Amino acid sequence: MKKERKSNIELLRIVAMLLIISFHYVYKSGFIFEELSINSFIVKSFYMFGELGVNIFILITGYFMINSKFSVKKLICLILEVDFYYIISIFIGQKLGFTQIDTIKDCFLMFFPTILNKYWFITAYIILYILSPYLNILIKNMERKEHKSLIIISLLLWCIIPTFFGIFSNTTENMMYYSRLIWLIVMYLVGAYIKIYPIKIFNKKRKAIIYSIFSYTVMLISIVVINKYKNIFETLGTTEVAYFWPPNTIPMFLLSVSVFEIFLNIKIKCIKIINIMASTTLGIYMIHDGILNRYIWDTIFKTNEHLSNNSWTIILHIISTAIIIFVFGMIIDLVRQFLEKITIKKILNSKMLDK
Repeated sequence: MKKERKSNIELLRIVAMLLIISFHYVYKSGFIFEELSINSFIVKSFYMFGELGVNIFILITGYFMINSKFSVKKLICLILEVDFYYIISIFIGQKLGFTQIDTIKDCFLMFFPTILNKYWFITAYIILYILSPYLNILIKNMERKEHKSLIIISLLLWCIIPTFFGIFSNTTENMMYYSRLIWLIVMYLVGAYIKIYPIKIFNKKRKAIIYSIFSYTVMLISIVVINKYKNIFETLGTTEVAYFWPPNTIPMFLLSVSVFEIFLNIKIKCIKIINIMASTTLGIYMIHDGILNRYIWDTIFKTNEHLSNNSWTIILHIISTAIIIFVFGMIIDLVRQFLEKITIKKILNSKMLDK
């Protein structure tokens, strides 16, 4: 019998997507940080949530994929899902007047958004999925000590050293031949490690909560500190007050793992509605962060106008907007899933194709 997934991790997928949407609200708004105020502090506080959501998604991937098999059918469905949203977005964009398909070349290339990095995360995720069988062979043929050492070395190269030396270049993502794909592989290794050898330091939910609060508090305090001593930090090379927002900083890594562990320690049985909602998260990502993202943020939700209000009520607008986008995106993706089920999946599941 097909094993039903427990809904604690599916709930985490939903939370992670809401975090990513709220990050895009502030990041894509065009808001310019000039001085520390209520609204600018809120903007920079929400900066931390985007990469947190990305890290969580890959931790989940490593956690489940270490004991799963690669499926060509799943890969095809994933690529076709990307094509579906990209092509639909192009046609909507044409109707709204901000995209153009003028040449045969344009028509040809619009069927290959994954290859052309139109959604950076999707391209990286698909590459990671293709490599996962070989990563799993590596992981399963390592002793626990070797797996742990590989993670420590990877964190030293692409997390610890960049966190300290990034102060001099305003970012942690431009040294040691770092790339987002490399970082996703590191997080995959961590997710697989947690699955095989549960981290003892987080064996209780209370400890994981303490670590997550501590990590995020460090991030918030750093916004105030970097702003207060901005002359010193600018001399060193840092002008971004939300310095710890990239995915590979030490506080972000600790926050990602601790939040993941919190949900692992939540005991929830299979709740069908949660699992259905979680199945739409990838589609929601492509709907709100593709070609139409400027129209969504500038025209529909007018995010920059709301962020100009120096009030804590901005938080309510960010959260409510994230929920609205999630709900509408979920409905659209459920329709897509139904269409996929009666067309693509029927073809892929045919006996002739298996042969």
